[in-house]
Amino acid sequence: MKKSNRQPVGPKAALAPAGAKFVLAIFWLLGSLIAWPVFAQLPPVNPYLVNSPFPAVHGGSFRQGNSSLPGLQPGDKVKIDFAETPFDRVSPWLLYSEAYPNGTHTIWGSTSTHLFKAVSTPSEFKVVSSYQIDKNPMINDLSWSMLLMDNHRILTYDDNILYLFGEENNSDPHSKTVLLKKIEMPKQIETVSKLCRLYDGKIAFASSNGILGILDDQTFALLATYQIPLERREIAFHNDYAVDDKGILFITTSKKMLAVQWNGQTIAPKWSLAMDFGGNRFQGVGTTPTLLGHGTDDKLVCVVDSQTPARMLTFWRDEIPADWPGLPNQNRRIAAITELPNSKPPKMMFAAVENSPTAYGYSIAGAQYNGLLGQPCDNLKGIYKMTWHPQTNEMKMDWVRNDLNMNNVLVYSIASDFLYGSGRESDCNYYYYTLDWKTGKTIRRDLMGNDVKFDDPGNANIIEYV
Repeated sequence: MKKSNRQPVGPKAALAPAGAKFVLAIFWLLGSLIAWPVFAQLPPVNPYLVNSPFPAVHGGSFRQGNSSLPGLQPGDKVKIDFAETPFDRVSPWLLYSEAYPNGTHTIWGSTSTHLFKAVSTPSEFKVVSSYQIDKNPMINDLSWSMLLMDNHRILTYDDNILYLFGEENNSDPHSKTVLLKKIEMPKQIETVSKLCRLYDGKIAFASSNGILGILDDQTFALLATYQIPLERREIAFHNDYAVDDKGILFITTSKKMLAVQWNGQTIAPKWSLAMDFGGNRFQGVGTTPTLLGHGTDDKLVCVVDSQTPARMLTFWRDEIPADWPGLPNQNRRIAAITELPNSKPPKMMFAAVENSPTAYGYSIAGAQYNGLLGQPCDNLKGIYKMTWHPQTNEMKMDWVRNDLNMNNVLVYSIASDFLYGSGRESDCNYYYYTLDWKTGKTIRRDLMGNDVKFDDPGNANIIEYV
């Protein structure tokens, strides 16, 4: 993403923990920005995503979950602030807006009933606007995907209706959130889910009954649909999906990995591979596909399954190299199967391994998952990082940590070369960790406290300007 024109004082990491008080926690970092490196290993920029360091769930279309901004570094001082969100279950995602005319940004999130917007500056951190969409807090269907659009608009959904929101004054970050448009999908499309901006600007979504749809980004007219072939009890909408610059979407169901392509007119299947992902019939594989490589690189798609122990599954996402001999007793599309030490589905709620990885270049890192509703003090440990080696066509483990847990989709800072996340230790306190990307060594271990309000529900961990 492009560097902001304003000169920020320093970065901060924003967290949205789950818990009884449903609050946002934020780290104020009193430091200065370092020089921006050349981002040669980043995927092609999607020109239709807003100009923000974290404009979409999992960071962008390739779902790599990295950030161009520097996060916590040695010597930075930390202050924790909270912003009360609308009551009900907190969003597992936070999105970061493009800049307003005064150079500030806003943070967007959702609960199971409300969309909300927070202002974050060195002198102010609070939720300034919210809008109630749903009245049933027990059905958590708002929280799983949002899409930021230009002019500070945001697209979300409830049941089979899409909601487009804006602001009364889109040059004022404190402005009231207003509903601009409701877009009702045809009845055969059940609960809408998983919004994604394609590289041609069109908007894709998935539905609970396995229909993939493409919307015009100006009129929101439904342009095309594709029914994912499903067996009985096969789940097709639990996880988000990734899209590459060729318009190929990579989707996991509870029973297979597949790729379909939008060619500007229709959606057509590319490949499909039945897989035993483990997990359970409610959640399936668990993690969102992450794309590695582009251009002339090896082009790969990775998911973490929910076997015990869990495995990183790496697939050739486009053409399979002609000289690839394949793995013994496996389909040739599978490039690697890497067992993950200290990683398995948590027993709580019979959940899958939910923490999707973060990636940069050919490297990819993830952590053990301990649930959405608050971690126990004696939780499952495990953090790992691995790298694909194109010279030997191997995915090799770089390092493993079995002494701490980071219960969220980790965020890698390209500028700092550090990995960020939070977790709970046996003293029942929550800590925010900064790890060295290359070695896994702990750089910082910042105490937050033992209140459940510090618990990250899985994905709400971003780096932002101050």
